Amino acid sequence: MCTLSWWHTERAYGVFFNRDESIRRSVAEPPAARKQDGLVYLSPHDPDGGGTWIFANRAGLIGCLLNNYQAPFKALQPVSRGLLLRSLAGQPAVAAAAEAVEQVDHLSYSGFHLFLFDAESKLLYTWDGISLVRQSGNEIDRPLASSGFRSQEVAYYRQDKFRLEVLPEDESYLDRLQDFHNAHDERFPAHSPLMVRSDARTVSQSRVAVEPQQISFSYRSVYENRAIQPATLTTLSRDS
Repeated sequence: MCTLSWWHTERAYGVFFNRDESIRRSVAEPPAARKQDGLVYLSPHDPDGGGTWIFANRAGLIGCLLNNYQAPFKALQPVSRGLLLRSLAGQPAVAAAAEAVEQVDHLSYSGFHLFLFDAESKLLYTWDGISLVRQSGNEIDRPLASSGFRSQEVAYYRQDKFRLEVLPEDESYLDRLQDFHNAHDERFPAHSPLMVRSDARTVSQSRVAVEPQQISFSYRSVYENRAIQPATLTTLSRDS
């Protein structure tokens, strides 16, 4: 139950990520500087699963995780998918992270979409409990969307809205991206990027920007009734 979009200019690149969660799940800890395999990264923390759904590290690698609700099979004794993403936060680039993803025991995890992004490339891994599919570059549809409710229908709704209201990528593209992630349609509350259902809702918005000298992580909590809170900004120098 999440929505992910991304952008890339000559000087910088980054992502927007709406996290949608069950109303029964614990409130996440906000982004902070952490370390994995000697490399510092920024990420929020999921106290239930112990991992994260998004990170950006000092090397410029961004990683994002969405559940694959359409996966036909689930792991019998699943390991938290957020722990898999966290384990990649110490990798220096997409290529190294991709190698690590392909070597893990995928049968330990329920279905996921795992997105990797740096200055040179983008990769998406989709695991459905049977096979691991890899897509790159323009093969990856924007935005990525997942939902435990009418999964394909919700994905089509958000992708159509993105195509009609966000594209093309021009000087106001980032503003339209933010508007897209804030969008809620009372007629389609569960389909909207800022979504609400009786059992789940959008709980946070992350906006990450990677620049040559610095990584910026803007994080907004979203309360009941779609109340978007003021952003907290966490930064990380890329100087080692």
